[in-house]
Amino acid sequence: MTNTTRRNFLALSAAAIAGVGVAGCSTLGIGDSSTASGPSKAPKPINKSRTLIAYFSMPETDEPNGMTEDEENSTHVVDGKVLGNTQYVAQLIGERTGSELFRIETVEKLPRDHGALEDLALAWQDANERPKLKSKIRNVKDYDTIFIGYPIWWYEMPMPIHTFLEENDFKGKTVILFTTHGGNGLSGTVETVTEKLSDATVLSNGFTISRDDMDDAEGQVRDWLKSVSY
Repeated sequence: MTNTTRRNFLALSAAAIAGVGVAGCSTLGIGDSSTASGPSKAPKPINKSRTLIAYFSMPETDEPNGMTEDEENSTHVVDGKVLGNTQYVAQLIGERTGSELFRIETVEKLPRDHGALEDLALAWQDANERPKLKSKIRNVKDYDTIFIGYPIWWYEMPMPIHTFLEENDFKGKTVILFTTHGGNGLSGTVETVTEKLSDATVLSNGFTISRDDMDDAEGQVRDWLKSVSY
C-alpha cells in the first residue's frame, strides 16, 4: 500500500471511529478519543520524590519567528524559547510536582521537515519498528510513579514510545499518560499501554490537550493533576 493510499485509508478509518471529519488535520495528530474504562488495580499512594516524567517530543523548528503552520502546530513558545508541545506539558507537570524529567530521544536524528517526519513516522509504524533510543533511565527502580508523555502520530503513540516501554521494567509501578494532539485525545493509547504493561497500574484518566489549546495548558494541567493526587 502506498503512503498516499495508506493516509487516505487511515483518515477515513479515524473519521468513522471518531464520528467527525478530518479535513485540514495533520496525520501527526488526529485519531479517535477513546479511553480505558479504568485501572485493574488500585494505584499506590504517590510519593513525589519517587516520581519521574518521561516524554517524547519533536518540535519542528527551534526558531520562534516566521514559523510555518506545521511548525506552529508542533511547538509552543515560552519567553522566546521554542518547546515541543509535549515538552511544554512535561515541564508544566514537572514544575507542579517537583519531579525529575527524562527526555526520550532516538539515536537517529529526526527530520524537522513536516512531510519527511510524517513519512518516517508512518514507515516506522508500518514496519512495527522499535527505533533505538539515545539513552536509558539508569535508575528506573528508584521510581514508583512514572508519567509518560507523547504526541499522537498516525493515530497512535510514536514508535519510540514502544521501545521505551519494552526496554524498562514497569512491574508494580503506577503509570500516568499525557498526550498532545491535533483532534484526537488519547487515541486509544491508554488501552495499548495497559495491555503492554500488564504488571503495572496504568491510570485511565490520562491528560490530553489539543495543539490549539496550548495557551490554556497551564490551567488544564493544574486541574488535571488534582485528579491524580498532585
